[in-house]
Amino acid sequence: MIKKVFKIAAYILLGLLVLLIGILVFFNAQYNKADKEFKQIEANITDEDLSFYRFELQNDSIGELSLLPSPKKIFPGKGQFSWPTKWEVSTDLPEAENWVHRLLENRTETTSATTSIRFKKMDGLAPEGYQLEILPGGITIDYNRPAGAYYAIVTLHHLKKQFPQTIDCLKIEDEPDLAIRGLMLDISRDKVPRMHTLKELVDQLSMLKYNHLQLYVEGFSFGYPSFRELWEGKETPITPKEIRELDVYCRERFIELVPNQNSLGHMQAWLETTAYGHLAECPDGYEIMPMRKVKTTLDPSNEESIELIEKMMKDMLPHFSSNIFNANLDEPFELGHCNTADLAAEIGVGQIYLDHVLKVYDLAKAEGKEFWMWGDIIGKHPELLKDMPRDITVLEWGYEAEHPFHQNTLRIKEQGLDFLVCPGTSSWMTLTGRTDNMLGNIENAVINGLKNGAKGMLLTDWGDLGHWQYIPVSYPGFAYAGAISWNSATSRNLPLELYLNTYMFNDKNQDLGGIVLDMGRSYHYEERHLPNMSHNFMAYQFGIADPVLEKTIYGALEKKLPELVGDSLFGLFQNRFENQQHFQMDELNQHLDDLEIDLNIHVDETSFTAQNDSGNEVRNELRNGIEMLRLGAEIRNYGQQKENWTSDQRVDYLNTMQSRLTSIQEEHRRLWLLRNKEGGLERSMKPFKNLEEQLHKLLKVEKGGDFGKSVERFKEKVIAGGANWYLGD
Repeated sequence: MIKKVFKIAAYILLGLLVLLIGILVFFNAQYNKADKEFKQIEANITDEDLSFYRFELQNDSIGELSLLPSPKKIFPGKGQFSWPTKWEVSTDLPEAENWVHRLLENRTETTSATTSIRFKKMDGLAPEGYQLEILPGGITIDYNRPAGAYYAIVTLHHLKKQFPQTIDCLKIEDEPDLAIRGLMLDISRDKVPRMHTLKELVDQLSMLKYNHLQLYVEGFSFGYPSFRELWEGKETPITPKEIRELDVYCRERFIELVPNQNSLGHMQAWLETTAYGHLAECPDGYEIMPMRKVKTTLDPSNEESIELIEKMMKDMLPHFSSNIFNANLDEPFELGHCNTADLAAEIGVGQIYLDHVLKVYDLAKAEGKEFWMWGDIIGKHPELLKDMPRDITVLEWGYEAEHPFHQNTLRIKEQGLDFLVCPGTSSWMTLTGRTDNMLGNIENAVINGLKNGAKGMLLTDWGDLGHWQYIPVSYPGFAYAGAISWNSATSRNLPLELYLNTYMFNDKNQDLGGIVLDMGRSYHYEERHLPNMSHNFMAYQFGIADPVLEKTIYGALEKKLPELVGDSLFGLFQNRFENQQHFQMDELNQHLDDLEIDLNIHVDETSFTAQNDSGNEVRNELRNGIEMLRLGAEIRNYGQQKENWTSDQRVDYLNTMQSRLTSIQEEHRRLWLLRNKEGGLERSMKPFKNLEEQLHKLLKVEKGGDFGKSVERFKEKVIAGGANWYLGD
């Protein structure tokens, strides 16, 4: 009997072994088939097929003045004005003397005379409009509301910086195109800024005449008092006290700090806790990306979900003076797929979404707040618009140059709803930005928003997958969006580089603005222009991957995108996947070499106005960004070329990457802590750690025997072949 059992067991084991061998052989064959197909596609590539979107500024200056935003009307006067050592302020505005002292402080001794600035209220001007006249004997400012008077002083600040001794007399008549000119900064993807960083940002926005700021919150980037046990000792959120302090700082600069909290999707941090995991729409996760399951969306059919949102709102809202609340409500990817699948079959996913929106809306109205929300789900379900309360403000977002802002905002307008257009800085998931896409995306949003009656523009600066980009990478977006949301007529003709150098980098050598803009053109050397990301950033997420595996993942991503963004939107940039060029590794390296040379010869005379920053650290941020970009390209190049190299060549390349990675990690950690709190840093650096382990393993294999190398290569092919079988057609 025992012998019979052992015999059966042996047959079973033998059968399993045969099955395993069969699977391995099948996956290896699948790999060879896919490899042949991909190589055939590459053989047919001509680099003329791909036309990257390129945005051309027709002229990088406007007359002699390097003002951003550019004033609407400038009239030359007679004579010259000399900046005084002392100002005499004539005004009924109690805060005006503080503005003059802070923004027009005297650094020259051109004259010892006292010069007057006279403020005069003029009811006929636009709410934020002003008239500024500089005469030989003094300055006159006409305004309607205090904000207009403040913006006149901001303009004087710029003029004084450009002409520090004397200036030709002139008159300016100015007012903004859009009533709301805002920025939304992501503080929830690991990187929570320190207070000095936020105040420096507010000062920069104020100089660009922004009047609105949101700090995007999901998870525990805000220190909710009622949920202290979930974040204390684990995260370093912005605290209620800091919000109140920042709120005052913003109001002094005519910027409204608006509370922002996601209220349906993007709830992963909450749903990963024991206390609230049961509120997930998909308790076992949902494959949002190829081979990546997540739990991000609340189950709106569970009453505890809305109770959680209410408690979060009551913790957050009292610390803001604004009467607006952005509930977000975007990207509930899992909705209708798991717990609410039966309900979706009965009433539709759109109706489930609308019912939840109305519940959150009621909570906001109970707190006396104006209700804002993103418009992506409305875009997929336009039938929802007719059932939305008429006082909801829809945030129409899109981050590619081709985004259909015109048709989407026209549809919202026809339903009688207020809306803002929301482009992006194109900095996230790129390391160094996508300059041309950023310029085109912002221009598209602002121009079409104005055509269709947008009440404002909200520029977004996200931090997906670790928030690796340094904030100077986003400065061109901040400056350009601020400039054209005030004066849209300048969208193709404005001194962007000059402004960046003079006012944002305080660069006496006038170099850094051009360097940052050129860093953001590095994606042009990649195979294709990916939406919302770059290949060289994604290399850190995939690690060193076999070419078949990498191409399979991007193919699966292409198939997944219509579900995530909608068929119509995906159709606008589908050609980016279909048309491609060869990866221009040598040309990219030359481009990066040139940028590094420019940074290295840059004289150490730059400085920021903020107390904890310096021009040297900005250059270090840019330099480390270039190194991260270079390493990302090397990761991909190694995966694509290693089969063409000898073992010694592979060892040399791996050692180079390992050394570069060590340097990048040390510098990234140091630079992170200069501007940001510590919480989230280790989580953000996980891909670095994973790559470090992979490099160590590959070096060990290469320094071993031929048999070990053959086994490792066979494993790679089997994994890639299996993935191609699973994710392919």
